[in-house]
Parts: sequence; structure tokens; C-alpha cells
Amino acid sequence: MRLNVWISFNGLKDNGFTGKQFPYQAFSPYTDKKATYNSLLDIHLEIVNLYNRYESRGYNLGETLYLETFFFADHHLLIDSKIQNRIKEYRFCKMFSVSPYPTLQETPFNIVEDFFVIDNEYNKCIKSEKDKQKKGNK
Repeated sequence: MRLNVWISFNGLKDNGFTGKQFPYQAFSPYTDKKATYNSLLDIHLEIVNLYNRYESRGYNLGETLYLETFFFADHHLLIDSKIQNRIKEYRFCKMFSVSPYPTLQETPFNIVEDFFVIDNEYNKCIKSEKDKQKKGNK
């Protein structure tokens, strides 16, 4: 979900892998070597390995995964329509100050959890953007 929030915030960008057909070779940030990606499963395994590595080191997972995937993956393939719909639902609720359900007690736990993750990642996206702008103004 974190990666999808960052892609949603920053938009889809062509990193040289857009439309690339499997199999292909690219740099693996996990192994620091060139790797062959035979399918979307290989890309997901790379992301899981990166997630596990960076989670144990305390990195900002959403931003780190977003930046690392530029080395080996077409972001179009990483978009999950269910997650994107949840992000839209979150943004709608936030924009119009409405709850997804009549009460918090009626709101399914997974939606509350998803909204917390999305909100946290969006705040990190905004902070990252502000930090970039500050560096650009120096």
C-alpha cells in the first residue's frame, strides 16, 4: 500500500521500464547486481526483499521502495486498483470531511487501518516534497 500511495502522489513517471516485456535485465537494488526479471512475481519478490531489508533498518519504507523501484520496475505494473480505490476513498473523505461509514464503530477495522497508513504516507510525501523545494531554493 505504501508504494501505491507514493506512486499516486507523484504520478506515473517513465523510468525506462514502461512497457518493457518480460524477461528483461535490470539493476537489482537488493543484490547490487544485474538481475533477470522473468515476470511480475520476480518484481514483487524484489520489493519484498527490499521491504524486509529496509524495515529492519528503520527506513521510510514508502519513499525508499518508491525510489528503489525506479531501478527495475515499470510503475504501471505496480498499481493495485483496489489500493488506488482505497486512496481515492481516503482523499474524498478527507477533502469533504466525511466518514466512510456513519460511525467509527461501523467502520470496518481494515478501512481504519488503511486510512492510517495512507494518511501517514501522504504526510511523508508532502514532507519529502517540501524538503526538495527547500533544497532547490538554496
